Order: sequence, then structure tokens, then C-alpha cells
Amino acid sequence: MYKYIGILLIVLWLTPGYSQNDTIFLSDTTFRVGTVIGQDEFNIRYISVESDKKNIHTTPVEDVKSIVYKDKLIEVFCDIMSRKKFLGTEESITINYGNRDSLWIDKKIYTLMTKELKKYNSIIDVLNYMGSEGWQTLRSYSASNNSYTIEHYILKKEITK
Repeated sequence: MYKYIGILLIVLWLTPGYSQNDTIFLSDTTFRVGTVIGQDEFNIRYISVESDKKNIHTTPVEDVKSIVYKDKLIEVFCDIMSRKKFLGTEESITINYGNRDSLWIDKKIYTLMTKELKKYNSIIDVLNYMGSEGWQTLRSYSASNNSYTIEHYILKKEITK
């Protein structure tokens, strides 16, 4: 019986509808693959589907910049900065997502959040909005520059890639 279950699992795994679409980023290009199936210290093995035929390929690990697995939860971080003149009431709020081109493959999320944040005039409103979007505050710290106080809020969120 276990033999038949094993054969069934292999057949399901090899069926084209079950392929995963992981993305491998190389140092000089990006390409999409079917499923990463293994890795040793020298090579990454993956399956690609071309005209209903599965092919197994290898790529040297030294050429790979990173791998993004589809449907894998990853953590993303941002830094919300509030800049205020000492004893002033006007507050300037900016957000830093880091290098969004490598991080935010779904640019729709980035654009929507940046547009939404422009509506708020206080850091508390921004933090409440970010909290309602699933972001968690990790830590905060402040610094001063000339006559300005700059408060930083580091936030994180888990997203599905």
C-alpha cells in the first residue's frame, strides 16, 4: 500500500498544474523557473516546464544572487521618520522601504501605501494606519539635527511572495 501512495505522490508532484514558479535572481539577469528541487554547495537544481515537457536544469550557486519562493512568507521592514522643529507643531513624515525594486516585486502594495500615507499629518495617525495594514512596530529611537527632532519607527510585516 505504501508503494502505491509513494507512486501517487510522485505523479502528483510531476503534474504541470502543481509546479511552483519560484524566481531565481542571477547577478546579470532574472528568470522564472518551475520549482527549485534541490541545492548542494555548488549547484541549484530546478525543473522548468516548456510546452508540457519538464526539464531539469542546474545553475552554479556562485551565479545566484537570491531565490524567492512562491507562497513563502517573508518579513519586510520599513523606517517611518517624523521630522519636527524643536517646539514646533508642523511635522514632516517620510517612509523608507529600502531598495523597493528588489523587495517589492508587487509594486501595487508599495504605491497604495505610499499614497495612503500622504493623507496623514501626525506620526500617531501613520502608526495607526500601518497597524491596521498588519505592520508591527519593532522599536523606535530619536535623534536631533540642528534644531530638528527626528523620530524613527522601525516596522515589520510578513508578506507572501
